[in-house]
Amino acid sequence: MTDSGRPMVDVRVAELDGVVTVAVAGEVDLLTAPSLAEALADAAGLAPRAVEVDLSAVDFLSVAGAAALARAAEQLALRVRPVSHASRVTLVAAGLDHLLA
Repeated sequence: MTDSGRPMVDVRVAELDGVVTVAVAGEVDLLTAPSLAEALADAAGLAPRAVEVDLSAVDFLSVAGAAALARAAEQLALRVRPVSHASRVTLVAAGLDHLLA
């Protein structure tokens, strides 16, 4: 959380040899999930052959964050790896464990 009490997330997008990596750190909740969705849309705009989402530094993944991943997976060859324990629990509970690589 920031000093203002708002959750904080850092999302970075990088491309190498047709594979886009979206690295996420912090808390992905209702307020920050749009940042993840925007990064995934940016990744789609690069026309990658695959998108890998790194959730290893995510402390909390809400259903809103899982929904952003699910929507992106409908359009992209998307895999999530590595993941934090918190992320894995949410993805499994949301029925998105097929995205885990």
